[in-house]
Amino acid sequence: MAPPAAAQTASPAPGVPLDVATRRAAIVSNLRYELSLTIPEALASPLSGSNTIRFSLSDASAPLVLDFETSAANVKAVDANGKASPYRYVNGHIVIPAASLVAGANHVTVTFDAGDASLNRSKDFLYTLFVPARARLAFPVFDQPDLKGRWTVRLEHPAAWQSAANGAETARTTSGERTTVAFAETQPLPTYLVAFIAGDFIPFARMFAEIFVAPVAPSNTNDGDFWG
Repeated sequence: MAPPAAAQTASPAPGVPLDVATRRAAIVSNLRYELSLTIPEALASPLSGSNTIRFSLSDASAPLVLDFETSAANVKAVDANGKASPYRYVNGHIVIPAASLVAGANHVTVTFDAGDASLNRSKDFLYTLFVPARARLAFPVFDQPDLKGRWTVRLEHPAAWQSAANGAETARTTSGERTTVAFAETQPLPTYLVAFIAGDFIPFARMFAEIFVAPVAPSNTNDGDFWG
């Protein structure tokens, strides 16, 4: 039996309140995230992007709380089921009114500037660390381990950079000085296991070849000449 709708309050406490988490676990299912991030080369510039969250809702009688512990200014827009939602930002949460939701399938898209606290950014790389419940410091999520979702990630970053995520790379396109990399949908994951990296890294295969692979003699050189 789902906890009372009052637990999905319009004024949630900071963090991930137990009453909110318990209610969400009871009414949210079939969860998928489609995360798209633009990573600037300049460390002083924020990451920007969107997260489309698809889910089934068994009870749409009360507001729905997303966790995004940054600031109200980081939230640029919220669309729910194809329409702009009159959301509120309260204590590190995005509160979506019941009028924007339906029982059954829903999709919510949040456009935002990401928070840096769990992105471990440096001037030429970044890597995520969302343990134990720090994904909400970067982008909007249901940040609780009993709500596992399938993740599809797309990263745009400087063309000289490399990137990786939980899913296998499925596409890579480069335009000018920017590259966009798409990654396959994952199996259901809790938010603390979602991970990606991007930076000016040397691909392992190239590094291995440069360091460990011995030079090969030209085909017209006999063994004596090659080895001296």
